[in-house]
Amino acid sequence: MDHLAAQMIAEAARDSPPVPIDAAKNVAHQSAFRAELQGGKWPVVVTTKPIQNVRKVVLLFPIPPSYAEPDRSPSHLMSHLFGHEGKGSPFALFQNAGWITSLSSGPRISAPDQNLFQITISLTKEGEEHWKDIVKYIFAYAKMLCTVAEETLKLSDGACQSDDGSGKDDLYRIWEEVGKLDRMQFHQTSPGSVYNFAQSASQSISKYGTANCLSAGSLLNETRDSLPLSDLLDFCQQIVPNNCFIERCSEGAWDEMEALYADNETPTVAPNGFAFGKQVEKWYGVEYYVSPLDESDVKLWGEGIGVKEIESIHLPEPNRYIPRSLELCEELPEEAKVQRIELPVSPPKLIVNEPSGRLWWKLDERYALPKAYLTVLIRTRVSENKLLPDESYQSSWEYDTKTSLTSELLKSIFADALAIDTYDAYLAGLGWSLSKTSSGFTLTCHGYSDRLPDLALKLLKELTSPSFLEERHFSTAKDKTIRGLSSFFESRRADSLAIYYRNLLLNYKGNGVEENLEIAKAITLRDVEKHHSMIWTDDDLSLEVLYTGNVSEKQARSFFSDATSVIDATRSHVTQNGASEDGISDSWASGPLERRLPAGEDIELHFESKNPKEENGTVVVTYQSQHEGFKGKHLSSKETLKRSACVRLISKMIREPCFNELRTKQQLGYIVSSFYDMSYSTNSTPLTTSIDSLTVYVLSRKVEPKDVAARIDDFLLNFRSKLEDMPSTEIQDYAESLAKELTKPIRKLGTEANNQFGKIRRYAPETLYADNESSLEDIPFDNAEVVAAALRKLDRNMILDVYDSLIMKKESRSRILTHVYGRTFPLKEAPPPAPSKVYVTSMDELMEKRKSLIAYEPHSNYQRTGTRLLGLMGRHRTLQYAAAAAAIVGVVGVVLFKGRNDERKQTKI
Repeated sequence: MDHLAAQMIAEAARDSPPVPIDAAKNVAHQSAFRAELQGGKWPVVVTTKPIQNVRKVVLLFPIPPSYAEPDRSPSHLMSHLFGHEGKGSPFALFQNAGWITSLSSGPRISAPDQNLFQITISLTKEGEEHWKDIVKYIFAYAKMLCTVAEETLKLSDGACQSDDGSGKDDLYRIWEEVGKLDRMQFHQTSPGSVYNFAQSASQSISKYGTANCLSAGSLLNETRDSLPLSDLLDFCQQIVPNNCFIERCSEGAWDEMEALYADNETPTVAPNGFAFGKQVEKWYGVEYYVSPLDESDVKLWGEGIGVKEIESIHLPEPNRYIPRSLELCEELPEEAKVQRIELPVSPPKLIVNEPSGRLWWKLDERYALPKAYLTVLIRTRVSENKLLPDESYQSSWEYDTKTSLTSELLKSIFADALAIDTYDAYLAGLGWSLSKTSSGFTLTCHGYSDRLPDLALKLLKELTSPSFLEERHFSTAKDKTIRGLSSFFESRRADSLAIYYRNLLLNYKGNGVEENLEIAKAITLRDVEKHHSMIWTDDDLSLEVLYTGNVSEKQARSFFSDATSVIDATRSHVTQNGASEDGISDSWASGPLERRLPAGEDIELHFESKNPKEENGTVVVTYQSQHEGFKGKHLSSKETLKRSACVRLISKMIREPCFNELRTKQQLGYIVSSFYDMSYSTNSTPLTTSIDSLTVYVLSRKVEPKDVAARIDDFLLNFRSKLEDMPSTEIQDYAESLAKELTKPIRKLGTEANNQFGKIRRYAPETLYADNESSLEDIPFDNAEVVAAALRKLDRNMILDVYDSLIMKKESRSRILTHVYGRTFPLKEAPPPAPSKVYVTSMDELMEKRKSLIAYEPHSNYQRTGTRLLGLMGRHRTLQYAAAAAAIVGVVGVVLFKGRNDERKQTKI
């Protein structure tokens, strides 16, 4: 069989591609998109009604094919120019006007005989009113490109000279930059997954053959002088109104067409059979309009823009973020200058541990790439909490929905404001993002190491300054937020809604989408400005930095010093301007939350989908373990490790049988899935609790949800019997397979950095209190290896015991079943009352039930927990109150502390 497969692959490779690129040069260009096919009237507009709340305009141009020249394709350079987002680009002009949120360009179809170039623009509410002006500037930019290309051709031929000597160089410079960036990307990209590689390679082989399937389009052999200037001019001359058709998709555009054709529902048919008016797509029944454009608009587009307006658009400036060097760090040993992916991942080193922040550093020895990953967490309670007085007149931090939404708006405003300035960095292989969690704000920068700290410091300085908080960026961010919230229920699939309702009960702190929408509508720019100032007044603010990859310790320390200086200067400036709060330094703010489901009680949620087109129903069944999950070998007991390993293994063992039974055999629905989930809760103290759970869900329009739930129960009951009879060797095979999955070598620096920083963000506050470096070993960087070793030691009895307590024993398990009903099987009435069951059929009932659930906090404590809690109580007065209260209700309990090297003991409460 292996020999036959190899022979078939070899034959296919020899036969590929069906249309070799050399043969493609002789294929006649006969575009499937021509004006005569639309009654000779171009441009025409195709208007569709959006499913989601979007505003979009797409310009499409049939241009000559470039299939046969993947490395000298004019459309490749056109994509770069029209899609550029730096200064002088159409994107920059439109974004500064507050008209668009995104712009992209490139071939929609690229075939031997076809090439359809498209420019896709996402509009703001104001931008939709100016969509014709936007199109006008696109044509003006195309005309500018034609002018530059013509002048460059003349200069290249020596027919004339430029006034300043620079005009000839711009297009050549840009072509050289594009080639340099493409080659850099080809040579420096880390290996991806085999599955994704096989897909892309097979498609590339069919186009370019086996010799060039990996390198085609990467401009490996192109130089400055290989710029396809004449072809670029020819292609740009196709970007004109009479060679264009337009797609609009928005509620406003649809309403315009409804009004325009209100008195004429019957399409107007041209002699060639083409029709204007409302039509229905043949295969999916989608309604759309095709309409001609007013000739005055077309004439205006053809005339272009004024001289003053032309000055606002120009070719891209030189890219200052292109790496100066791709050399590996001098501190790297010779043996590490080749990829060694199979090496185990080592933890980062803590090289700075101060009250104002910590610096974690690691010089990469596995990937041998000139890249780095830099994560800066600004730990602050202000990210989603508000200082409120309690009953004892003591101020404490409490979660506040408006504060959380304001933080979300702030990061969206920041991303919008910095899009233009950092676009060159994106082109040069650098990426960045700003995210918000309960821990604070996380700035992540990654890519080629040479310019990475420059980008990170620029972003940090911009973030600490309020100058990016402009009305136009605020309006864009708020509009996007409100549109997303407004269309949430109508655009989500049934299974997505089921997860939402489950999480609203289990771990959301806010009161749901409806309340978020009303609060978001009321937030003003002034609210965001005040919130921005409050971030830097938090007395407990600190930095948590991980710098890993191709970076020396000296470079890491230098960046950390610069970053702390930026933060210190900002805090000093804001405090001097009177924006500080008094008496808040010793108040703890809770982190992520999960609520504990009552033992022996099944909670059933029943909701109808608000998506009018949703035919499917869904059932999501989640079993929450009553025993806290494994955190790390120094943070949890051996018994906890065994139980967590069992839950993981059970999830692995049922996955395939669940799919085979419910999807393949019973054919319940299109999606059948089961998975292990691990969540965290950090509530009254900085001590994190890990929670294990198992989830099974089915999306179906063949069986109503209550019957789907019954079949899931039947499957789990029957699987219990199979588990009893399963050969020990099969159980060992499952365990070994999962152990290998967990310890499979990480192949991406970003994945490794994210995994390690996740541990740092979660566990550093409880292990590294009061500058105590002796607790460094407690951070569980080696969890994958520890859990894998535990999996290999599990026996059938232990697995059955956990299976029974998690799933089978109704008197002690914790289960939540979420039902969402679609059009096929609508929700008829609430189920009849039943013992040990709680039915929730409305938002009011859900929120009322949520009030009765307590936070998931540990029922057991270990020796090390006592040392951490004592140290943390020394820093935070409110933790002393929390610990005292928790001891009274039996949550924290009494911990005996004997010393660091004593045997760890578990005290059950």
